[in-house]
Amino acid sequence: MRFYAIEDRLAEAIAACETPLQVRVKIDFTGEGDYFPIVDSDIIELNVTSLREKIGGTITFGTLILNNTSGAYNPRTFGEYLPYSGLYNGLEQEDGQGNLRSGRQLHVLYTTGNGIPFVKRFSLFVDDRGFQQTATGSKERTCTIGLVDLARKLKDTDKAHDWTETATIVRSIICDKSAPATSVVHQIAARAGLGVNDIDCSTITEYLPFVRLTRSVWAELSDLATIYEAHLETAVEKPLIFVNSTDPVQYTLDKTNLTHIRMYDLADQYRNTIRGKWTRYVEMEDVEIWRYQDDPAVYDENLTPSYPFIAGGEKRAIEEDGYEAHFVVKATGGRTLPVAWADNVSDGEAFSANLVTDGPALEVLAYDATSYRDRSMLKLGCTESTILRSAVIRGDAITAETNFCEYVSDADAIARDGTVAENITTPYFSETLRDGVPYYRIWIARRLVRLLRRRKGFFCKTNRALFHARVGAAVRVELADGLKSERAEIVRMELRYKKNEAFVTSFYLEEG
Repeated sequence: MRFYAIEDRLAEAIAACETPLQVRVKIDFTGEGDYFPIVDSDIIELNVTSLREKIGGTITFGTLILNNTSGAYNPRTFGEYLPYSGLYNGLEQEDGQGNLRSGRQLHVLYTTGNGIPFVKRFSLFVDDRGFQQTATGSKERTCTIGLVDLARKLKDTDKAHDWTETATIVRSIICDKSAPATSVVHQIAARAGLGVNDIDCSTITEYLPFVRLTRSVWAELSDLATIYEAHLETAVEKPLIFVNSTDPVQYTLDKTNLTHIRMYDLADQYRNTIRGKWTRYVEMEDVEIWRYQDDPAVYDENLTPSYPFIAGGEKRAIEEDGYEAHFVVKATGGRTLPVAWADNVSDGEAFSANLVTDGPALEVLAYDATSYRDRSMLKLGCTESTILRSAVIRGDAITAETNFCEYVSDADAIARDGTVAENITTPYFSETLRDGVPYYRIWIARRLVRLLRRRKGFFCKTNRALFHARVGAAVRVELADGLKSERAEIVRMELRYKKNEAFVTSFYLEEG
């Protein structure tokens, strides 16, 4: 990732650090897309944090504290909406609230220097606590607003009923904005209402036959970002970015700009064994995906089974309503693999034509091969007793092999330190070849190389207004006494503005 681009005179003003940082907040008070700036002088504090979560994505959150002596930010004081006069709440609406409510979107802008335009840096939302009023003593009145990004909304998608239902993605590549219908990223994002124009992404061509989605949109995308080493963020330039890139060092932190630095070992990240486990999906064309084998059966001298149907006797399960023919495929070694997805399945006519009986033909009273992808609904009937020799369904199948594993370790490190393992379970390992090697093996091997290294972490503070920095960008640390790193990645950054005090930018860094 790169720092956000800024004009030269703003970069020079940041480097000079001779003028105070200025912050501006614009809020869509009415929810109609009209962003109106609050009075700059009302901003007492604004703290914004961006960090990369352990699950893989980058989130942003913050706190805005406003001077509320005038009562402009009282969510229970209603009146005509007159933003130029500091009357933001508007009239009481049907739900008993005004404009000052949770969910409103706002933009955070920064600048420094003289006469330099503000730069929009964050697009956030008022959190569920809304506009919180605080009174201290007889005079002090403030309003505190918790801020969250779109990622929070994407995390919350699993709270709604529709998101508890599983969904599937078949025969798709990881990311391709030119073909969103077969792009995993776009299909996941579409579940949250995000379209092609809402997403900035790299093209990643590894192929997945089948994915079953069971988590929130954010959890699925974060997992995907981890496995394909992409930067995932709900950013200011697009509602969603999913970018795989390695960019040069963007900035040098040294004695000219740092006010504080602490270096420490990332010992908790050390691993010498990586264990990957997942469900492996394999595509097969025109194979047998079901054969009738229900007991009771009669076996001949060659141990070939047949199945009596008695017109006046006890009925078999397949003669009752609701019988399900679950698809399976016989794999090499005699294993039976369940079918997760089937298409081009035998239609009713083909199924009937392939029924083999000794005696009168069986009737196909019901046959549904389209309502489900892993089974057919069947019902057979007989008006005369007969013997069923064979009933078969064929189709193109994607089979599921559970607990498929790949283990990689370093023998010397294990001998020295004992086994220190990381267990990876994900639906996103691909078998697509890179230079003749399946991608999942490349990723696991690369993961081991990274986690074997004894890497350093840094915590740094500066009064430079580095608001254009971003998580995922690389910087250089260059100080005496061994406080050095040629390349360290920003994994967390905090921008702390407080009225009448120096602006503070803090970074947490990790060596690659």
